[in-house]
Amino acid sequence: MLKLEDVNNAVYFQWRKAQIEALGTERLGQIHVSDIIKPCMRNVIYKKTEPESGASTEDIKSLWFGQIVHSNSRLADPARHEMFLAYDYARDEALTYEEAKKIPEDDPRQMDIIYGSIDDLLKVGEKWIITDKKTTGSIDYFQKKNVGASDSHKDQINRYRVLLKKCYGIDADMGSVIYVSNKIEKDRADKPVIKSFKLAPMEETLIDMIEKAREIKESLTKKLLPERTKCFLCDGMCPYATKCFVDERKNF
Repeated sequence: MLKLEDVNNAVYFQWRKAQIEALGTERLGQIHVSDIIKPCMRNVIYKKTEPESGASTEDIKSLWFGQIVHSNSRLADPARHEMFLAYDYARDEALTYEEAKKIPEDDPRQMDIIYGSIDDLLKVGEKWIITDKKTTGSIDYFQKKNVGASDSHKDQINRYRVLLKKCYGIDADMGSVIYVSNKIEKDRADKPVIKSFKLAPMEETLIDMIEKAREIKESLTKKLLPERTKCFLCDGMCPYATKCFVDERKNF
């Protein structure tokens, strides 16, 4: 006889499976904008070389909410939504999605390509605005008037500016982060927080992007473990902290 508990359990695990499958988006290449905004390259290399250890349901909650937001919130026309970015810095050459797709994952050229994706590119008046959506459990913090977009989110959009210019010949003047709460609270109105800002000069940003991309390339090709970098990730935010603090290897 089928028990209600059996039904509950079957539905529960199908729900969890659906959540996890929703996180499985296509990701081309080896080096991404999300890598070169990290303040610690050792963190990046650990993520790329250490075996996956899984994640808790709390770990995936924001990611899952984020996927839902991104897949159901087109702000610009289709050509300016989820804009694919791929730039070969060694050849100073942009690639289309079709061209990048043809390059095998193990092709050495992949180490010279920086990939990214712009959520939406808007035009306000005569200015181009790069927008990015972020789900957060700290919406109260971003609602404060004296708080702007986080430094890492601004860094990300500044790098998108460079890639946008290289790939599409479009120069954006400003960036805007849309913070959306990943909490559903009955007694509170849903209020997304918009934090806009002027973008940094492209020349300095490009130099930093290439330096970090080359460091990742050297680490992966020569099996070198980057030096530790003391940063905000060290205290409570880096999943590799307990390994890093005692890892004195030069190679991996």
